[in-house]
Amino acid sequence: MENLTHSLVGAALAELALPASASTAQRRTFFTVGVIAANLPDADLVYSNITAPPLGYLLHHRGHTHTLGGLVVLALLIGVVCLLPRIRQTLQGVHERFVSLVVVCLLSHLVLDSWNSYGVHPFYPFNANWYYGDAIFIVEPWFWLFLGVAAIANTQSGRARIALGVLFGVAAFMFAWTGFVPVVALMSLAVVAALLAWLVKRWTPRARSSAALIAVAVFVVMMFGLKKVVREHVTASIVPGVELVDVVLSPQAANPLCWTAIAITKNEQAGDYVLTRGLASLTSIAGCGMKTRQPIEWNETRRQSLYTLRTLDRVDCRVSAWLQFGRAPAMSADGIGDYRYGGISRGNFSFMELTPSGAAPSCPKHLTHWGKPRADLLSP
Repeated sequence: MENLTHSLVGAALAELALPASASTAQRRTFFTVGVIAANLPDADLVYSNITAPPLGYLLHHRGHTHTLGGLVVLALLIGVVCLLPRIRQTLQGVHERFVSLVVVCLLSHLVLDSWNSYGVHPFYPFNANWYYGDAIFIVEPWFWLFLGVAAIANTQSGRARIALGVLFGVAAFMFAWTGFVPVVALMSLAVVAALLAWLVKRWTPRARSSAALIAVAVFVVMMFGLKKVVREHVTASIVPGVELVDVVLSPQAANPLCWTAIAITKNEQAGDYVLTRGLASLTSIAGCGMKTRQPIEWNETRRQSLYTLRTLDRVDCRVSAWLQFGRAPAMSADGIGDYRYGGISRGNFSFMELTPSGAAPSCPKHLTHWGKPRADLLSP
């Protein structure tokens, strides 16, 4: 998930962790550390350039700091910082609550990141496999609504409350301007936010934060249920005679009824695999940008050679490293990219140029050892 959502979750958890008798200094420390801990696993972006791009970002983001072992190291780092006399004095009498907050906030980052199609591999080195939720878009304004209303209402300073409101407004405008979220959807969410703000006006801060986190949990459970329905539609639409390898799903931002889908099928006898992209609608009235009223509308197909993919994996260490990330590998004459993020061009952040024919591939430094998501394509 994007960092605004991680921060809001950290703030809500900090409110729940605070004792009723917390001093102003304790509140400030809990909220600061809660937000930092909820975002800290993304510190891997600081060192991702130790490997040449694009592999540095692809392999190191959601890398070691997004594993359970990495979280232990991050928790110890926070503990060392909190040994500073001023912070240690502030935490007198609330150490257990504070430790619980740090642990839960760090874990929350992994949990939230596991909900979308990007995936995480939290159990490395014991299990290097990726796990994908395929149920939540990486930017979900519904989370901003639930958590944002609580955060603004719980803010004690009037200036800080206004600043938070402006921050949400700017974020909403940016995502609408870039096309991530439809303007109509954001306007509807703004109306719901106003109603929620009126509803929780007289609630206690703890009640607001609890209700916000419960609302997020209910929304996530609902989305996983809808994902199951969409996957069944996709599976039913696959033509007989091919093997369905994987289905990559992602809902549209702020619209649980509209989804994008990528079906990956394999035909070992023909020596190829096929990536098919389409739209899925859970109701005919949703629209979802589809031209028909069918549950699934496939609109783009790429047929790829199993032999070429397997050969590149075997002889080119750069491609072999890229395949530690690529879930939907699509190849062109000069490059490879993940079909989850668009076509095969430099506009796709996962795109990597192939080693020119006849040139010896050079292996980048500091490669990782994650499981290859498409190991099911790399061997017969």
